[in-house]
Amino acid sequence: MHNLYIPDMRIFFLFLVLQEFFQPVSTKQLIEKANNETLKIRLNTPFFKFFSKNGHHVVDEEIPKITIPEIRLPFSTSIGHGVVKTDDLKIEKFNSPKIDFNLSNTGIAWWTSGGAIKLTGKWHAKFTELITVRDKGWLNAYATGIQMNISASAYQLDGQPQIRIGECTVTIQKLDVEIGGSVLSWLVNLFETPFSKLVKQVINSQACTAARGILIDEANRFLHSLPSHVDIGANFYVDYFLTENPHATNQFTEFDLAADIVYGNSSCLPVKSGNWTDASSSPGMVTSWISVSIPNCLIESAHQNQLVRFLVSKDIAVAEPYLRTSCGFLGLCIGKFFKKLRTEYPNNHVDMYFHTYNTPFFVMSEKDGVMLNMSLAVDLFINPYAKTKQNILARLVVDTFSDVEPYLNHTKIHGHLLNSTITARVDFSNIGDVPGAFLRAFSSVLSMTARQAVKSVLGVGIPIPSYDNVTLADSSHVEVFDQYLRTNIDFEYK
Repeated sequence: MHNLYIPDMRIFFLFLVLQEFFQPVSTKQLIEKANNETLKIRLNTPFFKFFSKNGHHVVDEEIPKITIPEIRLPFSTSIGHGVVKTDDLKIEKFNSPKIDFNLSNTGIAWWTSGGAIKLTGKWHAKFTELITVRDKGWLNAYATGIQMNISASAYQLDGQPQIRIGECTVTIQKLDVEIGGSVLSWLVNLFETPFSKLVKQVINSQACTAARGILIDEANRFLHSLPSHVDIGANFYVDYFLTENPHATNQFTEFDLAADIVYGNSSCLPVKSGNWTDASSSPGMVTSWISVSIPNCLIESAHQNQLVRFLVSKDIAVAEPYLRTSCGFLGLCIGKFFKKLRTEYPNNHVDMYFHTYNTPFFVMSEKDGVMLNMSLAVDLFINPYAKTKQNILARLVVDTFSDVEPYLNHTKIHGHLLNSTITARVDFSNIGDVPGAFLRAFSSVLSMTARQAVKSVLGVGIPIPSYDNVTLADSSHVEVFDQYLRTNIDFEYK
């Protein structure tokens, strides 16, 4: 019976620890990351009010999953002794409690009231006088007016979250136990009253014992064993590391973390961007401060793993005429600008292979917004690239400077490309001088592909953890400051 209140505790853990915010990183980076917080999460009072109001959805989902352990009662009389125990005890009906909370500088306190539960199961009893007799039947237990008061605080251990239980009490205003199905009514009369009292005692005494002992031990072991990489899709991963113990006030609970987003097994050292501003006058449920280091780690690993790349070949119909090495007097093709292409590779095509030239990076400014600086190498090969990629003809470099508007979409922060300044230059050429006329003539092809490369980088996004059926409200928004973003997040239950 002592597992009865695990769902209330699960809600508590959900409120107190957004576990996707707290995934650890590999221990070899602990020292570096401990001093480089790049993410701050503040859970404001409206956040706790929302989950207190909607917590019954979580309870209703979790309650049916509980396995109720056996309750066993030895009993004795002047004529003999016996034992009764439950079997297949399960929850048939549950009425969600009202959940309230209180924040303080020592942590958070939760209390529930008005909860009710119906348990059904079977019982088996045996009694020995001169001989042993056995009996069995059904059992219904109704507990109403369930009240639970619990306080807790969070701390970090090796960069991972841990939970400490403070005060805990449970009170049941009313408990009724019905026992039936017996053919030996005199036997039921021997244990019915003490057995009903035992059910209530187990709930009252064991719920908090389990919370402080077994439940917390298991929860902390689980939190301490979380994986070092959190998969967010497309082989991108998030690393999180608590840099210090959470900070609590009567208005919010706050967490400082070192965080990065990387591709595969890439690594990136987070860099602290300076002091965060305080939250706005309307902070919403959750306020987060996100260093420019986080998206820069993302695009750095994308560059290291050559993820931003495009091949423009004759298979693209709109580009095919421009990629010919031979064309008529009035035609416009790449061969018209390079004699070596016309003479050594007549009636062929050139492939343009676009990839990042060096590490792209974001710059964030409260005055100018967000800018992405990215340079693309454009390598020229005779078609088909797959067979000729060892023999590069020339390399151009397309420098892009793009204004980006960050926005929230579902559970990610994305970037909308506003405009780009794009210039092309020559890195080297094995087919003669590259005339300016060629760069001007092919500017549309270069610009169109460069913009597509920028959009591919912006499309990855920074994830925002959420719970099933809980989505971002329209009131959520992103603000830009010098070298970091500040998000004000509100949730709604769908």
